[in-house]
Formats: sequence, C-alpha cells, structure tokens
Amino acid sequence: MSDSAAQDLLRVRGLDVTYRRSRLRGGDVNAVRGVNLTVGRGETVGLVGESGSGKSTIGSAVLGLAPVTGGSVQFDGADITHSTRTDRRLLARRMQVVFQDPYGSMNPAHTVGDTLAEALRYNLGLPADEIRERILRALDDVGLPPGAAHRYPAAFSGGQRQRIAIARALVMEPDFVVCDEAVSALDLSVQAQVLNLLARLKRTRGLSYLFISHDLTVVRYLSDTIVVLYAGQVVERGPAAQVADHPVHPYTRALLAAAPVPDPVVQRRRQAERRLAATTGPAAGRISAGCSFAPRCPFAQETCWTVQPHIVQHDETAVACHRHEEIAAGSALPAQTSSVAS
Repeated sequence: MSDSAAQDLLRVRGLDVTYRRSRLRGGDVNAVRGVNLTVGRGETVGLVGESGSGKSTIGSAVLGLAPVTGGSVQFDGADITHSTRTDRRLLARRMQVVFQDPYGSMNPAHTVGDTLAEALRYNLGLPADEIRERILRALDDVGLPPGAAHRYPAAFSGGQRQRIAIARALVMEPDFVVCDEAVSALDLSVQAQVLNLLARLKRTRGLSYLFISHDLTVVRYLSDTIVVLYAGQVVERGPAAQVADHPVHPYTRALLAAAPVPDPVVQRRRQAERRLAATTGPAAGRISAGCSFAPRCPFAQETCWTVQPHIVQHDETAVACHRHEEIAAGSALPAQTSSVAS
C-alpha cells in the first residue's frame, strides 16, 4: 500500500448505484455513475450538487443504506461494498451519520439520554456508568448542559436538536461522520453555529467528514476538498478554495451564481450570469449523448452533445468539460442556440 493510500480513511472507486424500477415507472434510474472520491484521515470532503445529483445516494452507499451495483467502497483499507448486517453493526463504532431532520430520527417518547444510550447498548454493550460518562461528554462537546439528557426532543429548538443528533454520533466515538444536509434546514445564524461546532469537533476529536450539501458556500466553509456532482457524475473536484472561488466547470459556476451574497455588485453580476445561461443555452428537448450538462450549458458546442468528457487535470482541480481551458481563461463565448440545437 502506498503512503497516500495508507492516509486514506475512505476510498470510493467507480461507484455505480442503480435503482431498479419497472418500465411502467420509467425504468431503472442510474443515480450514481462511476464516482471516485477519497477522504483522508482528519479531512473534510464536501459533496455538492442540486437535488437529484446523487450526492445523498453516495453517502447512503458508503453507509450501506443504498445498493452498490458497481465499483467499490473501502474503509480503512477494508472492502465494505457489500458488508453484512453484522459487519455494519461493527462499522457503526467508527462510522456515523448526521441527517438533515434530527427530529424525524428521534423517538419523541424517549428522553435525549435514552436516545443517545440506545446505540451504545445495542452496538457496544457498555455498562451503565460508561454509557452515562459518554453521554455527558458528548452533550458537553456539543454545548448542551447535562440536564438535557433528562428532557424530551420536543423541548429543544431545531438547532439544539441538531446538536443532539451530533452528540448521538459522537457517543460512538467514530473516526468518520457523514453529514447529509446537516445544516440546510437551519436558520443562517444557527447554521454558522453548527458549522463552527463541526469544525471544532474535527480538530478536537480528529474526525473525518463526508459533508453533503446543495449550498456551495456552506461546503466551502467546512471542506478541505470539494467534489461537484451533476446527474450522478463528478464534473469538478479539487481544493475547496480553488473550486469555490475559481470554478471552471459551467455547472459549478452556476451553483456559485445561485448562492446569495451580501455584496449588491457581486449579486447583480451573478444574476446577469444566470440570465445569460437562460437566454443563450441550447433549445429544450434535445437529448445529449455526450455531456449530461449540455442541455443546460451556455457554452455547449456540438462536441459536447456527442462526446462524453473525461475528468482531466486543470491546474489544482480536475474537471470534466471539453471547453475548460477556454472557460478558465475567460475566452469561451456562449454557444448560439441555433448552432447546437439542430
């Protein structure tokens, strides 16, 4: 094993996830296609994309909650692609998840202490004293008082419930946490608090995160590396600052333009970019045999419609776009609708 591979906690290679459906329901759905990603020890990798891009499906596949139809998932050097239920129970000691809706995953009839203790009893079989010690430590780590253990989920705000969900992951003392839209349902001020909490826990507990979100600016704040997904495929990946501040792929640029900013000058420029994409993009209805983003891309040329782009290196990032050099240099002109919709 190479030194770089030894530093990897999670390695996903050629991941395919296909949901089987009858022809009456439209046939099979290829939710994820040939995805590669790596999460190093102590690293945060952000998965970003619109709803339906496949990002949550990747998280579910890593956790064993979605069927893997191709490729492999390795955790700390072990292949967990098709792990049994028993193996997954053991993996839960090192791999945890924080979902978008913490209240929906809690039993309202159980106290917070009971909720946090459940996994410890089921997966670890710890004695009562150690369970209590882990619960109090986890609550303290997320900024909640010891008395919170005796209260019910309904007594807490949305932000506090998300802290409880994080504490539930922490009691297992994991190495790796999947955060699936973990802050998207929170107000902006509470989002910032939870993001700061996750960043602090990463430092103090040495955690690695797979951080999933539709918001590029949120992913940028917490991540070391960003992977951008469109239609189940990786279209751009690289260092977080490079991808978020200087995106190359037109889709990544569209995600950035869709994010609101407090600067009115920047906001007007982003709105102009969105209008440009809407007015110069290809005519609707054409099916692309090449790049899946071609029907929405203002820069799509005939090659984009017929030839699938491969991930290639562009400076610090990797991008799947035929015109990446022109776009990065600012010399790419929007393609005319008539030239691509024939």
